[in-house]
Amino acid sequence: MKSLPFKERPLLPDNHSMVLIRLEHLKRKFLKDSKYKEDYVKFMNEVLSRGDAEEAPEFAQEGVKWYIPHHGVYHPKKNKIRFVFDCSARFKGTSLNDHLLSGSDLTNNLVGVLCRFRRYPYAIICDVEKMFHQFIVREND
Repeated sequence: MKSLPFKERPLLPDNHSMVLIRLEHLKRKFLKDSKYKEDYVKFMNEVLSRGDAEEAPEFAQEGVKWYIPHHGVYHPKKNKIRFVFDCSARFKGTSLNDHLLSGSDLTNNLVGVLCRFRRYPYAIICDVEKMFHQFIVREND
C-alpha cells in the first residue's frame, strides 16, 4: 500500500469547523428535499456495508486532521445520486488538492477508442461505477 502522492508532506490545519458548516448545509438540504435525503442515506449505507468506507471514530487520534467534505449530485439523465468528495475545499487558504501531485489524463481520445474498437471481432465493456470508492489509504494519511 502506497501513501497519498503528496508533493511534500503538508502540515494541514484542522478543518473540522469548516466541515461542520458544510454538514449543516447538508442537513438543511435534507429537510427541504426528502428524496435527496433518502437517496443520500441509502447510498452512504451501501458504501459502508460494502466496506468501501468506515465510520470515523468520534474522537480521532490527536495530530494532523483533514476532513473531506462531500455532497450528493444527481446524474441528469439517470436521476441517480452519486457522492462528490470535495478535495478542493479550501480552509485557511489551502486545500488537499493543493498538496497532491496530479496524475496523467486517463481520458481516452474518442477517435482512438473507436479505431481500437474496430480492430478485433469482440469488444468488452464494464461498469466502473463503484471503483471510485474502492481505495485504501494508509493510517498516517
